[in-house]
Order: sequence, then C-alpha cells, then structure tokens
Amino acid sequence: FFLSLVWCHPSVPAAMSEMSPEKKALELLPALREELGDAAIGVDDANLTKFLRWKPSVSRAAERFRHHLDWRSKYPFVFDGERPLLVGEDPELRRVLESEPIVAPEGLVGKDGSTVLVGRLRKNDMRDGRTAEDVVRMLVYTMDRALERESTKANGVTVFHDLKGLSTHNLDPRIPKILLPALVGNMPLRIRGIYILNAPLVFMAFFKVISLTFPSKLRARMHFVSDISKVYEVIDKDSLLEEHGGQCQHNSVKWVADQMERENGGDFDTLARCVSSKRASE
Repeated sequence: FFLSLVWCHPSVPAAMSEMSPEKKALELLPALREELGDAAIGVDDANLTKFLRWKPSVSRAAERFRHHLDWRSKYPFVFDGERPLLVGEDPELRRVLESEPIVAPEGLVGKDGSTVLVGRLRKNDMRDGRTAEDVVRMLVYTMDRALERESTKANGVTVFHDLKGLSTHNLDPRIPKILLPALVGNMPLRIRGIYILNAPLVFMAFFKVISLTFPSKLRARMHFVSDISKVYEVIDKDSLLEEHGGQCQHNSVKWVADQMERENGGDFDTLARCVSSKRASE
C-alpha cells in the first residue's frame, strides 16, 4: 500500500542552519500562516509545523498543505466524512487496525532514525466485509499516528512489507488508486525506502500494473529483496518483530486501546484538524 512519495533533502537558509528542526519550523510558522491566509485560520501550530518539518520552506510547505486539502476534498471519507478518523468513534476502523495489515510499533526505527512501518498483507482479508475505503482509512490512521513521532518528523519513514502468504483476496486495486494520490505530493511525509520481502507472482503481476503510475524517484526507493538479511542492513535485526528474527512484541489490540485512550484524553495530534475553522463553517 505504501508505494508512494519522494524524499528530498530540504534546503535551509544559512541564517537558520544551526537551529534545531523544530525551532526552524516555529520561526517560519508566522510566515506560513500569512501565506495560507484563511486556510490556516483555526489550524493548530502542531499540524502546520508538520508541513514545515517536511520541508523548511514557506512556499513548499504552503503548496503541500493546499494539496493536502485538495486531496481531502476529493476523498472526504478519509478524514471528513460521517465517520471521524478516530478508533473511539468507528468500530470498523478499530477492527481493521486490530487485524494488523500494517503496524507502526512504538520505538521501532531504522538505522537512519526513520520510523518503521511493517506490512503483512496476508492479514488484510477483503472477504471479511472490509471495503477498500476501510483499508485506506486504516492506513491513513496509522500514518497519522506515525506523524506524531519525532522520528517521523525528523527522518521520515521506512516501509518493510513481508508478503509471505499473500493471496488475491488480500488485494484490491482500488486501495492504491485512492491512497497513491494521498502520498504523492499531498501529505507531510517522507518515505525513505520501501523493502518488499517474499513477493509472490500474484503480487508482481499486480505491481506491474499499478507501478506505471509511480514517480521515478519513488520506484528508485523500492527494493524487492529475496532474503531478510537485506532488511537487516537498514533495520536492526533485534528491533524487528519476533517473526522477522527480532525482539519486538507488538500487540495491536492494546495499541488501538491506547490510541482510544489518547483520543478521549485530548493528548492526540491529528491531521484531521488541518481544515480551517472558516472553511469548516462554510
């Protein structure tokens, strides 16, 4: 699913070169608000700074923010539909997350410091009543939580997909069709690399079709590997899930429950709040 987006080194003004990334973003924040005008009214600092952490340039961050809102207007079911993107208010979102097609264990980072997302598409059973829209919401929710972490803001994400046991009932071409536009130029997220292990022929045929729409820079960041030792070169073995030779124990039911508690307690930062109060009232 995470077959999109390009990572680039941001150019930083010399006068700001010694500031921390967060401080640089806060320095640029007033200018970004001015550039966005009404679109930034009511949008909290935490969300606007995500775009400046992605790229410490007012013009680039503003462009990405506007593209994000445009994507949301085309696919309102993700953030802005009748079902809020909250596990406490959407039992189906909670159920699909708990089935673990992709997880972002707390503290799991690559050797470059990037947040690691682990995909196991064999767990995405499209026969159980879930829709392509449900799966997209699950994936975006996971990315939204990853964007709260400093490791993601500073170093982006690395995606590791283990396709062992994959079957046709785990795939739906509508999922990348909806998700790809979100990730290519529309979210403040840098994908450092995508590592795909145990890719069966059914996936290669599927990939051959959908990859035609990928930017060349994204394709260059995708790596099909036949041995997990290649994954160990970018992610420390001990950090990975136990099934991949590591020591990480991730309980998705508990993780979802923890997110629900955070949602209820207000200690929760989400891109859902990127719609300005003026736009929301229109």
